[in-house]
Amino acid sequence: MRRPIGRRTTITAVCLAAGLAVGTGTWAVLGLQAEEPAAASASEQPDRATAIVTKGDLTDSKVFAGTLGYGSATGVPAAAGGTITWLPEPGDVVHRDEYLYAVDERGVRSMYGTVPLWRDLSRGRTGTDVRQLNENLAALGYDVSVDDVFGPRTERAVRQWQQDRGHRVTGVLTADDIAFVDGAVRVASVDGELGQPTGAEAGGAGDGGVGAAGDVLQVTSTERVVTATVSQRDAERLAVGTEVGVRINGAGDPLRGEVADVQPSTSEDGGNKVDVSVSFDPGDRKLPAAASAQVDAKGTTERGVLSVPVAALAAGSGGEYAVDVVRRDGTTKRVAVVPGFTADGRVAVTGDVAEGDRVVVPG
Repeated sequence: MRRPIGRRTTITAVCLAAGLAVGTGTWAVLGLQAEEPAAASASEQPDRATAIVTKGDLTDSKVFAGTLGYGSATGVPAAAGGTITWLPEPGDVVHRDEYLYAVDERGVRSMYGTVPLWRDLSRGRTGTDVRQLNENLAALGYDVSVDDVFGPRTERAVRQWQQDRGHRVTGVLTADDIAFVDGAVRVASVDGELGQPTGAEAGGAGDGGVGAAGDVLQVTSTERVVTATVSQRDAERLAVGTEVGVRINGAGDPLRGEVADVQPSTSEDGGNKVDVSVSFDPGDRKLPAAASAQVDAKGTTERGVLSVPVAALAAGSGGEYAVDVVRRDGTTKRVAVVPGFTADGRVAVTGDVAEGDRVVVPG
């Protein structure tokens, strides 16, 4: 048996954080020397805090500070050729087949899709953009085959769509007709101005136009999301699809969330950081217009380990560790242990301790 350690050092938990993240899984040791005998009678023991040695899973978790909003904004290019004659207001929501903006009093309508309209769509074309078009036409009730081919049925549907909306009937869809956006969108800001030329009419930036490559609008999702800016290293535990917990204003039970998007940070001090967007289900909870938020992300899990609070560890001058186990008669016994994985304020230990033992946790 190893000789009991004669001098006690309490362990102070230090969270290793990066950026706005507050970690709960990694701790450092600070030496604070205090003399204490290895055992004492019950009558000599003052009131003390104790904790139970438990057996179970330990999960390394980390909490990231975020904000409640609508996520990162993306631009809608001013690709239609002409002069801007109508613009939406910030906060407006645009659904499928509704106006995003208008040039020469002709509305450019929203269609859903992740691939932007990079070419004219006409008979004989194939590709993902054509499939997006067919999906939208089908959703609007037109008779098309939902595939990636612009065939005769698609051409007839496009002609009918153009006629129904007062557009020039050509059977060809261009940027003068539609723009693809990622679902229903909320207007975050308006970059264009009434009377400005767009597309080929805009010329260079010196002409005062929006420009063919410029954006007329900035749009976001219509769903409330929490956005947190984290380091590249922390982003490894926040991949798209990862389940996380979400707290709004730090109150209430955590809501179930999921990482929906990860993009390079747009903040001025972003550097090597990324913006993580988390979607969540608020249930019946009423959300404020703006709020702070926390994202609780889990990491590594050690299963079926014995653990004690980190503060229960006593460190000796030789780098050894021990815990003070409370006996049935109230006295304590110094027991050597080997600490391991730490998470959520607890540390896994191996040694002559058992599940259910009570150990002293110095105040």
